[in-house]
Amino acid sequence: MAGIPEEVIDTVRARVDIVDLIQSYIPLKKQGRDFKACCPFHSEKTPSFTVRPDRQYYHCFGCGKHGNAISFVMERENVDFPTAIRLLAQKYNIYIPEEEERRPRSGARQYPGNPEQSYSEKKDRLFLLHEKLREWYAMNLRNNPEAPVAQYLATRKLSPESIQRFSLGMSLDSWDSAMVFAKNLGFTEAELAEGGIIKTFDDNPSKRYDLFRNRLMFPIWDELGRVVGFSARTIESDPKAMKYVNTPETPIFKKGRILYGMHLARSEMSDNKLGCAILCEGQLDVIAMHAAGFPNSVAAEGTAFTPEQARMLRRYTGRIKLALDSDAAGTKAVFRDAEILLPLGFDVKVVRFPGGKDPDELLKQQGREAIAEAVEQAVDFFEFSLRVFSEKNGSSPAGKAQTAKDILEQIALLESEAAKTAYTAWLAESLGLSSDGLYAELVRTARKEAERKERYARYEQEREDVRNQTPAAPAPETQAQKRYKKALMEVLEVLLEYEDAAVVAGEQIPPELLDQSPLAVAVNEVIQAKMLDEWSDSPARIIERLEPQGLISQELSLLLMGKEDAPEEPIPEGLTEEQIQEMKREKQRALNRKKKLALKVLSEDINLLKEFRLNVRMEQLMERFARLAPDDPEKLNLMAEIGALTRERAALRK
Repeated sequence: MAGIPEEVIDTVRARVDIVDLIQSYIPLKKQGRDFKACCPFHSEKTPSFTVRPDRQYYHCFGCGKHGNAISFVMERENVDFPTAIRLLAQKYNIYIPEEEERRPRSGARQYPGNPEQSYSEKKDRLFLLHEKLREWYAMNLRNNPEAPVAQYLATRKLSPESIQRFSLGMSLDSWDSAMVFAKNLGFTEAELAEGGIIKTFDDNPSKRYDLFRNRLMFPIWDELGRVVGFSARTIESDPKAMKYVNTPETPIFKKGRILYGMHLARSEMSDNKLGCAILCEGQLDVIAMHAAGFPNSVAAEGTAFTPEQARMLRRYTGRIKLALDSDAAGTKAVFRDAEILLPLGFDVKVVRFPGGKDPDELLKQQGREAIAEAVEQAVDFFEFSLRVFSEKNGSSPAGKAQTAKDILEQIALLESEAAKTAYTAWLAESLGLSSDGLYAELVRTARKEAERKERYARYEQEREDVRNQTPAAPAPETQAQKRYKKALMEVLEVLLEYEDAAVVAGEQIPPELLDQSPLAVAVNEVIQAKMLDEWSDSPARIIERLEPQGLISQELSLLLMGKEDAPEEPIPEGLTEEQIQEMKREKQRALNRKKKLALKVLSEDINLLKEFRLNVRMEQLMERFARLAPDDPEKLNLMAEIGALTRERAALRK
């Protein structure tokens, strides 16, 4: 599973307690055997979110969300299955060996400074190194309030909360202070070089020095909240000094896969929070946006936004606002980013800050309200594009034609055909041009774009070696199939309530009666659990089998939750002991009648399952019979088999 061994996934399932997990997100209140709360996935005043600790399962009776611990994290954090496993593994200290470590020892990548150290062990050491350095850089800043870096921060008017939230720090004005600090903690120079913390002198490779010196330090976290690198800003006025020095590519830092602030922003992007992502220009802009009340803001690491970063955002939201600089370079970046975002189905809007200011400058001069107003007034990307190209190309007929051509190239990038049609009609009306002509031009443009996407898709397929095929739409259910499904549901309900019924089902339901549908799989799981003397674990087995594939329907989810325990009826006062015992006997007789009725229903439903399979077999034989020549001797054998099946079906109905 995306490089995660099955035994690790099993360990996560076994170690994570769903009550403990969900209580780390929302408060739960115990009610009987269950825990309840107001649903974290929709707004409600009366609690309808129920957690069953005995089944390690949750279900909301309001919105219908349901699942186990892993699906809760997927839903709550808006992540895919592998990312949810990694988040849970990190939370519960479960080690996930990387692919390189799982290779045979002789072929494993090893750290040059330690031949016995695996690639994964090296990465763990680098994560630890960067975390220790983050703490050290932050301490340097706190302990040196008069230092130039601290004074620079004061001029930028960053609040103490923002400094702490993003763990800003300071590298000392020294050639080797970070190297000495790390070596005192037991890290080697080879590890420091591998992590991009130190470099060698060009004229003397044996001499090494700190990469970051006398700079404002921005720790860089990955999606899971691990420090993987640093971005260091100079505070000197020397025009020859590089404004930013960044961690080079290392085993744990790939700038094209990192978004600054993503570890804080990802939970804020979902529809039940802020409902979008905001993409900024740089670190200080992200910090300003978070301070202004927009914790869904991130920035690309490196020089340009990448498709990999876009796909990362797509796991969390389908809407994005581009809050880039308002100058020519910023406008060019908007179009470049849109080329990546539109084919992925993003709804793209553009934020323009007044006076050409960036968020950091605007926050200092005009406060949070100015930023909030700019974000609120974000315009649709195509409206923004129309303004830019109209200003560039002019209003002459030739200028309008060029503007139409430029924007049609962008419309062709859209994933949805309906969106393409709608935007083409809007463009024709906006420019006062013929919609028919624009449609024809769009078709030509779209054909070129389709060819480009096809070439890219072939490249992606070769690189990933994955074939994604859209399954054919399922045929409508016949009445017989609906009866079969209903019978399976009733059988499952009885099996989950009565352990004796599982014995009966094991004797009377051969494997050929069950198809591969989720309900049939669930029935088989209960039968197998009973054979292993684990009938009470049946719901958990079903959830574990079906939940990872998303095969638990609302109806099945409610069934797996089980019936609420009926409150114990109080014994009326004034009854004699004999009357009390008679009440208890009558209650037991009622339970016995209920069980007897349930077993009768089970028997009838098993017959329905058998009849359904007989009918399917008879249809197959009759189709085969119809294809044979009139004088084919095999027809006699088929007629005999069909006759036997007909008699068997009649006996079932009788």
